[in-house]
Amino acid sequence: MKPSKFGNLRLIPLGGVGDVTKNMYVYEYGQDIIIVDCGIGFPDEDMPGIDLVIPDVTYLKDKKHMIRGIIVTHPHDDHIGGLPYIWPELRCPIFAQRLAAGFIKNKFNEAKLPKDSIKNVDLSTQLKLGAFSVSFYGVSHSVPDATGLVIETPVGRIIHQADFKLDWTPVVGNPTEVGKIAQVGDKGVLLMLSDALRAEKQGYNLSEKTIQPAFERIEGATSGKVLITMASSNIGRIQQAINVAVGAGRKVALVGRSMEGNFQVARDLGYLDVPPGLIIAPDEIKRFPDNKLLLIVAGSQGQPGSALSRIANNDHKFVFLKKDDGVVFSADPIPSSESAQHALIDKLSKFGADVYYTALGDALHISGHAAAEELKVMINLVRPKYLIPIGATFRQMKAFSNLAQEMGWGEDKVLLLEDGQIVNISPGKVEANGRIETRNIYIDGLGIGDVGNIVLRDRKVMAEEGIVLVVVPVDARTSQLAGEPDIVSRGFVFEKESEGLLNGAKNVVKSVLADHPDSILDWRFTRRHIEENLERYFYEETQRRPMVLPVIVEV
Repeated sequence: MKPSKFGNLRLIPLGGVGDVTKNMYVYEYGQDIIIVDCGIGFPDEDMPGIDLVIPDVTYLKDKKHMIRGIIVTHPHDDHIGGLPYIWPELRCPIFAQRLAAGFIKNKFNEAKLPKDSIKNVDLSTQLKLGAFSVSFYGVSHSVPDATGLVIETPVGRIIHQADFKLDWTPVVGNPTEVGKIAQVGDKGVLLMLSDALRAEKQGYNLSEKTIQPAFERIEGATSGKVLITMASSNIGRIQQAINVAVGAGRKVALVGRSMEGNFQVARDLGYLDVPPGLIIAPDEIKRFPDNKLLLIVAGSQGQPGSALSRIANNDHKFVFLKKDDGVVFSADPIPSSESAQHALIDKLSKFGADVYYTALGDALHISGHAAAEELKVMINLVRPKYLIPIGATFRQMKAFSNLAQEMGWGEDKVLLLEDGQIVNISPGKVEANGRIETRNIYIDGLGIGDVGNIVLRDRKVMAEEGIVLVVVPVDARTSQLAGEPDIVSRGFVFEKESEGLLNGAKNVVKSVLADHPDSILDWRFTRRHIEENLERYFYEETQRRPMVLPVIVEV
């Protein structure tokens, strides 16, 4: 394509740079926008009460008429999980390979959203989306139907390579199409965005096929039931667990809504080979002896409320852990989930069950992301003029940059971005210049974006320091103080053992009211002075800062 009157192409990552999750990338040229992926992130420990994090699409809300479509690279939640929350605001076509389309339709069913915008594509599809032309090539990953994108633009050719690895013997799907990639590279590529999550890992990944022997060893050593937890979209891993169950004569139960849903979609589309009669429902587990059961369980990251979390809390309706059982973690924690997974392993271990995880040394998880030597192969196949690492923390992006520099790319040819940073792309030149304002959008129960940083800060203070409620009685007729203030403490100090401290707090409140006898009519002024004086008093007495919440009660 020749450059046109519209000038530069803009690339704006709304998520996925400096962060492994919530991948979402905006390509904008003239009056045309395409979006690649739309994922979710997971809350950090300092986000109490938050279920999920999604990208901020404020920038796109006034440009909805320009959006030609969302193109999905593969069906992992950090690439498609945001669609049920974000698509209703954008209402544009979604282009996805068969399995990804099936997973997205499943999510839209749960969210009661229409599915007619979800369009199936395959590796032979060529999309013409305004100023953009998009074609696909297949890559191996931890889920079938993963793709790379070749994006033809008026300013040059771009390869968008999300999650991938080089596995020549994948359990499900095909090896990465290196020949097709090399042909694109021969034509000339201005920019490649590349998976960088494992840039620090030297060498090559093992093949996914090495997982099954590890499962077989554990199954053979377990006299009770076997529980295997993994990402619910890891279809190849699910197939290997099924193979082990078939060989051992165990029935298989899928435990967890996401696991059941993804399994059903993959089976219906022909991605799983499951003998008739193998699968039982969770409520049938009690009908079989433990040594005839293998459970594939959702919740490998320690997510609160997940099936595995409920099992660990002895709160699952159908699954109860026993001493002779074996629990296999076939998923390493993502960067924000380490402590949650480790805490879950501790809980499960207290039942006396044998718990297996990567740190013990067996090959229980094989990454779906290219290690350093695989990244070098991809870079050499494509030979782009510029590189942008994506889907990684900043540390991993920096490792990718170092790797590229070792291969001969200049430091100025590898752009390390942050969410919201604008990349201006012109013929022969790529540079970061400017940014749009972005923030994390928090999903809290049914609320989307109605929890901000101030609310999170308040939750954290209450969780760590407690709360003190100051009740000030006021005469409804005269607006004068109608009695002594009352102090109620929750999560701060035990009231019966801290009468002196709380009586002192009452005196502080009475002193504030006495110093400003007419201020009760200006409650905003009075409340601020009560808060400031009590916060100072409590810190001087306890070196703690509880949340102070003064309220008026009319009597």
